[in-house]
Amino acid sequence: MKKDKIRGIIFDLDGTLFNSEYYQWQAWAKPLQKLGIKLTKKAYCRYAGKNRKTVERELIKDYNLKIKNGVLLEAKRKLIEKWANEKKLELMPYSRESVEFFANNSNFIVALCSGGNKKETIAKLKNNDFLKYFSIIISDDEVKRGKPSPDIYSLTIKKMGLKPKECLAFEDTQHGLMSAKTAGAKCFSIPNEYTSTQNFSNADRILSSLKEAIVFFKILRKKQLIKNINK
Repeated sequence: MKKDKIRGIIFDLDGTLFNSEYYQWQAWAKPLQKLGIKLTKKAYCRYAGKNRKTVERELIKDYNLKIKNGVLLEAKRKLIEKWANEKKLELMPYSRESVEFFANNSNFIVALCSGGNKKETIAKLKNNDFLKYFSIIISDDEVKRGKPSPDIYSLTIKKMGLKPKECLAFEDTQHGLMSAKTAGAKCFSIPNEYTSTQNFSNADRILSSLKEAIVFFKILRKKQLIKNINK
């Protein structure tokens, strides 16, 4: 991968920039608890990264729930929006440093591609002082099909005015990886405690943290400078 061919950087939000997967789990677990269902952390990991409508459908099927579509989703939405406005979220390692690294580099257009709805996404960014980094923010409620379908990445790339092959996504889940790759973008995966058992074999690289992304591009830039000097 050559640095000068990557012009667009796209960040996922939950689990990639913010250590917020716990709240995603609990926002499903608490409504389910009222229905007599205990959604353990291990069980939740099967759903992590899928779009919310898909998760609701699968939960209803997997636990044989006698409720209508939308009931769990609405309960989850209210909890997430409440927490997003109330709580400052713990950051994933080097998330602010990596976003600043790319946002402050004129060679890159930086965007956010979130599986949450727009209201919760903006609240999280605003409450944690990340909103200033992104001129392009695309959320799950702007497309018909969420992750792992490519729609959300295709729309993000279109808004950036770039070709898919010019874009690199950072994702923490197999489903986000699939979404980015099917849209034609490259993708670096950063698995976490909720997604480490998922399949990342299709990733262009698997990172231990976003620090490695900064190092990767600094090395490429150094190599390019040496190459130019030696011409």
